Amino acid sequence: MDFFLSIFPILVVLIGMLAFHRSGTFVSVVGWLLAVLVANYYFKTPWDVLLGATLMGFVKALGITLAVVFTMFLIFLMRETGALKKIIEYVKGIAKTKEEQTLFIGMGFGSLSTALGMVTPAMFPPIFLLLGFSPIAAIGVSILCYDPLTSFALFTIPLTLPSKVAMAFGIKPPGIENLNEFIWDYTFKVTVLLPVISVIFAFLMLKVVGGKEAIRRNWKSATLAGLVLSLSAIIIAGFRILPVEIIGIVSGMLTMITVYFIYRRNNGEQERISFNRDVFKACLPFILLILISLVVNIPSIKNNLENLLGKNEVISIIADKKEDLNILGNVWFWIMVVSIISIFILKPSGTQLKNATYTWFTRIWGPFFAYSLFFAVAFIMAWSAMEVANGKLIPSQYFAQYNMDRIIGITLANLFGPAYPFIAPFLGLFGAFVGGSETASNVLFAKIQWEATLSTVGAGAFMWIYAAHAVGGGIASAITPSKITNAAATIGVGGKEEAQFIKAVLVPVVLMCAIVGAMTMIIIYL
Repeated sequence: MDFFLSIFPILVVLIGMLAFHRSGTFVSVVGWLLAVLVANYYFKTPWDVLLGATLMGFVKALGITLAVVFTMFLIFLMRETGALKKIIEYVKGIAKTKEEQTLFIGMGFGSLSTALGMVTPAMFPPIFLLLGFSPIAAIGVSILCYDPLTSFALFTIPLTLPSKVAMAFGIKPPGIENLNEFIWDYTFKVTVLLPVISVIFAFLMLKVVGGKEAIRRNWKSATLAGLVLSLSAIIIAGFRILPVEIIGIVSGMLTMITVYFIYRRNNGEQERISFNRDVFKACLPFILLILISLVVNIPSIKNNLENLLGKNEVISIIADKKEDLNILGNVWFWIMVVSIISIFILKPSGTQLKNATYTWFTRIWGPFFAYSLFFAVAFIMAWSAMEVANGKLIPSQYFAQYNMDRIIGITLANLFGPAYPFIAPFLGLFGAFVGGSETASNVLFAKIQWEATLSTVGAGAFMWIYAAHAVGGGIASAITPSKITNAAATIGVGGKEEAQFIKAVLVPVVLMCAIVGAMTMIIIYL
């Protein structure tokens, strides 16, 4: 019963989307309400802690929600002014068919954009729709292209931030002496698990776009794109050639170049496409965003930006829990800046600006609340059976027995025993589905994975299990309701299309997690 009630809110979310075609926004509200009720009435969590967990979820989600909000404004502005159409025409000259466009934009530019902190579910659907893709295909590729290198998103925050948190939790695997070694070892082990997964994602994108026939015609190109993306990451991480933070950028760029030359060779000489002044102007918002993202993430600059506002951007959540909003060091702030600058670059008419603003204002609320409430659910589960005492949030006397995350982790460890490494990526899948991101999953489940590893296969296997967890979290992006709702909102579709996409990718997602689990088992026991 404990295990069932722990996962009950998430089961309702999944059933609501799959069986009843409800939108991600609707089920996020239902999931949050159920999480609050079961946490209070069964898992002995006080109301003040539940309120604090919800607030923390909203605040923690701001880095994503505000990035989504301002990305949507930028895209709607570019669409109204015709800039997006000019970019589309240029892309059509580089990649002729939908399959070429899928691999070039999806596998290549999608991974590059994700690494730079751009939100592809908010940015790409209108682009693919203008390219002639169906709404389902536009949603699908935009979400799936976030997945192959999700661990390297936003300059590798899904790996670097959880590494810091894990060491702060007192997690010290054998042979790991400091944070730098933890990050590099963690990163390399994640990349080792990626080649098969990246190729499957390339195939899955093609299937969403053109079915089995698209895979049959383009399987060699998809395989090569997936391997270039993943093997380049392995080489960089294995030999520590470049900083961890830019692995995704380099791998995405190499994949774009590879796909371009594959199809250029296959198609022979193509009509030369001129990158003229109009195309440059249309692309300038994206160019500025890429350049600013690179500059503000230079360690010395990023550190100064993060500390510039000092305590003025630190807010209290509950008891001793505080959160640094880190406004100037967050990508959403610079997307906002670029969005404002783009008004002067693209020079929309009064009507165009009014239309873009109206569309933006009416469509942002679904993604905003979906992300925020799923983050809130993640913190409710993590803080269940905790209480405030002497001004601090601490585990209550019921924590060992009633903490929801702990129940899930221990139940799975007891159920699978020595085979626990196989199930590790599924816990990552679950965590990302609930929390809305791989980062949230890696942070909130670090201690659970450590305890489960100690009780099953020993501390020496932890880094592989934690890497499998991260990859599972990346795979989960394909079925994360908040991302699907985000993508659907940008092109004005709803629950029916969201459900169709989840049904199309659910089995492949489970299969990929099983493959990662099997690979982890083989690596640990051989």
